[in-house]
Amino acid sequence: MKKFLNAIFILIIISALGFFWYQYDLTLCDKVLKYSIGRFDNNFGISEEQFKKYVASAELPWENILTKEKSQGMNLFKYDPEAKFTVNLIYDKRQRETLEKQKTESGLEAAENFFKSLDAKFNLAKSGYDSNVSNYDSAKAAFDLRAANYEVEVNYWNSKKGVPKAKYNELEAERAALNNKAASLNAEAGELKNLASNLDQAVKERNGAVLDYNRTVERYNQKYGGHLEFDQAEYNGKEINIYQFTDSKSLIMALSHEFGHALSLDHVENSKSIMYYLRDSQNLPATPTPSTEDLAELKRVCRL
Repeated sequence: MKKFLNAIFILIIISALGFFWYQYDLTLCDKVLKYSIGRFDNNFGISEEQFKKYVASAELPWENILTKEKSQGMNLFKYDPEAKFTVNLIYDKRQRETLEKQKTESGLEAAENFFKSLDAKFNLAKSGYDSNVSNYDSAKAAFDLRAANYEVEVNYWNSKKGVPKAKYNELEAERAALNNKAASLNAEAGELKNLASNLDQAVKERNGAVLDYNRTVERYNQKYGGHLEFDQAEYNGKEINIYQFTDSKSLIMALSHEFGHALSLDHVENSKSIMYYLRDSQNLPATPTPSTEDLAELKRVCRL
């Protein structure tokens, strides 16, 4: 009996060790991480249902690539409202800064559009001014030639000490026409002067807008730069917290990044990677796609 009990005990020990070894040999890629939506702040302008869809989208880059590697469907993450592991959307000062950044960007866009409108206005006015100047110069040159010819003819007849009545009337008519044309040219010159003054004012207004825009851009770059580090989200072993995002692409990328950490993936060096520690918020893909470095890190962790 004692030998029988010892045998059973040994079998239990062996089974326990076998189970322990089996569990030890499993990677996080062989298990399903069940998650629920925990804290959800409503200040982000999205519904909880939308948030769930974004979270589900963030799972796919890792599941799709592992499915391809193992040639079988892989479900790494699964939504379970009873799961203790939570994905949280938490509103704090980081998102307030993001909203302020978006407002600044909106102001920059408005300033840029205003500058473009001033530029178009200036170019139109400059084109009109140049055309008027060209017409005036041509008219003035024709007038000067006509006036010179008139002067030559007057001097000729003065030297004759007498002018035929018909010629005299002709010269008088030409003199009157030249006076009228001179008055017209003087009026045009006045208009050109006003146009030049308006152009000068438009240049000053345009240059002032450029200076204001450049100062705003400089302040924007100093305050925000072009990047968001991943302190916008965190994985702490028990939960994923999202604190900050600019749009749905930014949110899905942050979630995919933290899901990568939940699989025990470390940061990689390629700036195009999901697991890069820094991302350019201006150039995010619509759907996160794992890079070669992401794949190598996944293979390492999953022991593929």
